Amino acid sequence: MMRIRYLISYIVIAVFLLYLFLPIAFCIIGSIMPETELRSPPGSKLWFARGPTTVYYQYVFLAPFGFEFPSQDPYIRYEIRSLVILNIAYFGRILLNSVVVASAVAVTNFFLASLAAFAFTRFNFKGRTSLFTFVLISRLLPPVVLAVPYYVLMQILGLVNNLASIILVHIVLSLPFSIWYLVLYYRTIPIEIEEASRVDGASLWQTIRYITMPVAGTGLIAIALFSFLTSYNEFLFAHFLLGRIDVQTVPVFVASMATATDVYWAMMYSILTLTMLPMIAAVLLILRFINISQLAGAMKF
Repeated sequence: MMRIRYLISYIVIAVFLLYLFLPIAFCIIGSIMPETELRSPPGSKLWFARGPTTVYYQYVFLAPFGFEFPSQDPYIRYEIRSLVILNIAYFGRILLNSVVVASAVAVTNFFLASLAAFAFTRFNFKGRTSLFTFVLISRLLPPVVLAVPYYVLMQILGLVNNLASIILVHIVLSLPFSIWYLVLYYRTIPIEIEEASRVDGASLWQTIRYITMPVAGTGLIAIALFSFLTSYNEFLFAHFLLGRIDVQTVPVFVASMATATDVYWAMMYSILTLTMLPMIAAVLLILRFINISQLAGAMKF
């Protein structure tokens, strides 16, 4: 009976992982297939008839330098000619825009949310409950409701087609959840640790910097990662506020690859595969700093 339960559990996990990773695998496979083969029915004889190709990756990296036709294959040469309208040469800058915006949002949320959560959990001030309720309610509004008001506001401030506008909007959108999450996390931290540091002569800032934040490191890293990924993948506000090609982020740029007349699947898959790399790097980098035994490492002054 126990073996049957284990078997069912493994099957469910396998199906879930297949559902999760199959689109990613198809994206990677599609990025090394010529467009003509990719448009053929799955499993047909045309799939990989001419073998895998890295021509689309070559075009992404070399297009900024005027490299237009990286293959002698006439079919691929014809496909590449039509890609000029997609402004692939800007992809490097667009990817950098996304990384800069997401990093700025993650760092800002890291500090603002940690300080706000500390205030909500450690200080008893007038209106604390009302203010915290307002923070939570502000996140319950559908983002599409705020799109036009934010656009008008940024237009008044002269920040349309400026990365600062989307950074500000993403901070406002992700900060309420970050505060709420850290408030719940800070409530699990024994306040006696902080009181002991104050008795030993630590200032309030030293207590936050050397006691509370290291102990809450896992939670802080979680909200930083959440903020980074949310900002990196956000489309609606980026589409409204960043119309110029040189300030666009990756989601807006990828959406523009579906033109009024066609969708360039192979190039889109190549762009999407490259777009995954910063997210994977961010996750691996942040996971290095997670230490579940941080509570035992609280410092004493």
